[in-house]
Amino acid sequence: MARGIRKWSEKLIEQRLRQGYGEGEGAAYKPWVSTSDFSSLGQTHRAYSAKFERTVELVSDVEWNTFVLAEFSEAVSQVYEGFPIPRDDSLQIAGELGIKHPFYPGTSVPTVMTVDFLTVMGSPDDPRLVAIDCKRSEAAEDERAIEKLQITRAYFAGCGVPHHLVFHSAIPMQKVRNVEWFRGAIWKPGQVEPTLEQLQEASALMLFELAGSQRATSLAEYCASFEQRHGLVSGMGLRVARILLWDHKLRCNLDTARLESQPLSSFQCERPSQPFSKASGL
Repeated sequence: MARGIRKWSEKLIEQRLRQGYGEGEGAAYKPWVSTSDFSSLGQTHRAYSAKFERTVELVSDVEWNTFVLAEFSEAVSQVYEGFPIPRDDSLQIAGELGIKHPFYPGTSVPTVMTVDFLTVMGSPDDPRLVAIDCKRSEAAEDERAIEKLQITRAYFAGCGVPHHLVFHSAIPMQKVRNVEWFRGAIWKPGQVEPTLEQLQEASALMLFELAGSQRATSLAEYCASFEQRHGLVSGMGLRVARILLWDHKLRCNLDTARLESQPLSSFQCERPSQPFSKASGL
């Protein structure tokens, strides 16, 4: 049952539609569901995304793990979580399939069904929509859950949009943990020290160094040396390396545990487009 909403009604749904829930492009998007609206079997997540320039609202661990990989993917340019399906369409599809349409608990109000993620993939010149639902593996044995997924899949099939189902047991968790580690290093709005400019300058310098040589040392050892040679505080070197990994300028096997202990030879480095210079503004 909703934590923030005691009881759904047609009046409430109309009000939320007027307020723009489930609408908006890019950073202006406002998901239909939020962490305060629904209870969850897992951990809810509300986090700012620098890539999408807004706070995302995720109501389960499975959603969070899927989002982390989607946000990191260079193929994904936008993610809309909790994206609503028009009720007229879902009601019609349910009738055609002979499936009982879901209702809000304790009411006779048909649920505004949502897909966990509507993603935009491909280049700006050729964007492609892909819908994704995330479930615990046990849902595969839940007849009612499968029925509701049938409605969702039929809706997106009618729109010409592929619909994928992600089970928690199929998510590569080592990759998720590594990407979370990278993600935790990026500059956040309002952060005072280090400044965004300081991180950008240190990142450009490290990229320049790594592109010029491959020392027989681990990533952590190189980062410690980088700090000493450039007078940086402890931990700054590894943070900069994590930023380069987040930006895909430094690449590695994401299924590898303890990346900081891996040899530099196991990382691939993007060659900088121009020599490093503090005068460059970085």
